[in-house]
Amino acid sequence: MSQISKDLLDMRDNNIGRLFQHAGRNYSERALALLHIRGFSDITLFHTVLISNLDTRGAQISAIAEKAGITKQAMGQLVNDLEKKGYVKKTKSADDSRAYMINFTERGKEALLAAYEVKVIIENEYKELLGIDNLESLREILKTLINGNH
Repeated sequence: MSQISKDLLDMRDNNIGRLFQHAGRNYSERALALLHIRGFSDITLFHTVLISNLDTRGAQISAIAEKAGITKQAMGQLVNDLEKKGYVKKTKSADDSRAYMINFTERGKEALLAAYEVKVIIENEYKELLGIDNLESLREILKTLINGNH
């Protein structure tokens, strides 16, 4: 293998974007595993796109899709699936008869509460792994990258 190829492979494997992807995926998979342990084994990683972007007061499919960065059709599929599983419910919007409001059911609210508990557990695991100072530095660095990269 030529030196250029080794350099390209190293750059591919260790570039910041790929590291962010792997860290995000690791976090999501850990969170999902902990949710499954808590009795929400029918939730998939794809379902979390809706759950994490649905306002607790409810929202229209188009607004949730925009917030999540996916199409209305994809969000509609998620809504239908999670409605069948009992996590959300669709009702006609009072403001727009063509639209539906999506709200959490009681089961959905239980899953949301469990997700927040899971986030605390994972954050504590990160604190143990990195130390509190490094974790706080990481949090501030991530905020800077998010807010400074428009």
